[in-house]
Amino acid sequence: MIDGAVLHPVAPTDPTLVALTTAQQAELAALYGEDQPLVTPHPDTAFTLLLVDGTPVGCIGLQPVTSELGEIKRLYVEPSSRGWGLSRLLLTAVENQAVDQGLTTLRLETGTEQHAAIALYTGHGYQPIPAYPPFEDEPASLCFAKLLS
Repeated sequence: MIDGAVLHPVAPTDPTLVALTTAQQAELAALYGEDQPLVTPHPDTAFTLLLVDGTPVGCIGLQPVTSELGEIKRLYVEPSSRGWGLSRLLLTAVENQAVDQGLTTLRLETGTEQHAAIALYTGHGYQPIPAYPPFEDEPASLCFAKLLS
């Protein structure tokens, strides 16, 4: 683990989490335009906040879909903290969380212009899958899934 990095479960209403996810949505709007669908995570989504030396720098959510399938939501690392491997840390943590919950597959959606995200997911063994609702008619959406061991 990265020195000073701490993962902390938080409620979806946690103000620090809300600030990070709001920043993420602003970045996506700047990249893809304001007309992209805003998908609100399910109330059962379990969020994790990443702090480095006490400063919040990232987050991730795990949303249950079925008893075997989970969906990654709102993986985000704030821009000045990128390049340190923090997104890999968050992704590994959510995969472990999914396994602990008995999930066998994780899926996610990202965008065609998010090249670092695509590299992260494919580097972690995620494979392209057909777009699932509500992304099936979004040309800028790419969907991925991974079977967990």
